[in-house]
Amino acid sequence: MEQVDLHLMPKDGDQVLKELSDGNMVIVRSKNDFLYMLEFDGQFHMFFHAAGAPGGGQKQFPKDEKYIAVVKKLAGLADGVYKATFDKDMNLYGVMATAEEGILSMFPGNMGDDDVIEFILPGEMESDEDKTDLP
Repeated sequence: MEQVDLHLMPKDGDQVLKELSDGNMVIVRSKNDFLYMLEFDGQFHMFFHAAGAPGGGQKQFPKDEKYIAVVKKLAGLADGVYKATFDKDMNLYGVMATAEEGILSMFPGNMGDDDVIEFILPGEMESDEDKTDLP
């Protein structure tokens, strides 16, 4: 049976890096914005989505000193940090959708805009938003 297991993680950047290097997906949440992170092929792969939005986007960054620091800092700034474990043969977008539904059902949060951290990745511009929409 295919399943996605979710685990609440501490807001610890070193732990996030360890989980990524172990091949797990780490999800950071700020209000209802989600950033899904994976590490493979020597890069950080990041997918972002706002709950209820029809699309999202993705970027890849080298696993270098600069982006290691960014990943570590995200853990401390987020409202919540989660680990998702799953069969690597599963559809990645399905895993992200399932994880997001699970997180929202366990931790509904609120829709307020106070203290929101926007996940804006380097090189992303508002006018480019449609170019990064996921199907």
